[in-house]
Amino acid sequence: MAHSHRNSVDTVSEKIRRHNKYYLSNGDVHFLVENYLFRVHRYFFERESAWFRERFAVAAGPGQNAKGSSDANAFPLEDILANDFARFLWVFYNPKYSIYDATIEDWTAILKLAYDWRFAEVKKLCCRELEKFDIAPVQKIELYQTYELDKKLLIPSYIAMCTRQEPLSVKEGRQLGLETALLIATARETTR
Repeated sequence: MAHSHRNSVDTVSEKIRRHNKYYLSNGDVHFLVENYLFRVHRYFFERESAWFRERFAVAAGPGQNAKGSSDANAFPLEDILANDFARFLWVFYNPKYSIYDATIEDWTAILKLAYDWRFAEVKKLCCRELEKFDIAPVQKIELYQTYELDKKLLIPSYIAMCTRQEPLSVKEGRQLGLETALLIATARETTR
């Protein structure tokens, strides 16, 4: 029985591997996301995020290493995809400095993590970059409301929803939420 337990532990450890791009030799914090180890610079996380500052401040017990201090004691990030974490890290390690060439899907994944982890400046960057895209009004309203982006930026989307010929569909109403859908329906009625 002990032998089979050892095999399952070996199998788990064999599956964990270093991320090919974001396992940096001079990184000073180790993260485990899915089955990937990331080794990056703690500085960005401490500077930008109260969420991470709070977690890094938790002292290790006597004789224990701090969480994130090594591969063996990596800081686990659960409920996120390694690919999304790599997208997020790209913001800090982008080799083109001020040129961020990414898709709406990329920015949405980055925005979700910035929102969850309270990276205010990354959230602002996502908003600036998303504004460069022509996003369908319902998708934009849903996205900006979910991640609490500047509501003033939604005015053109609300106008488009209120002035278009076809009424809101049930699917759009679900995406927007009851309150927003009712406000749009009311505005549509008063403008006719």
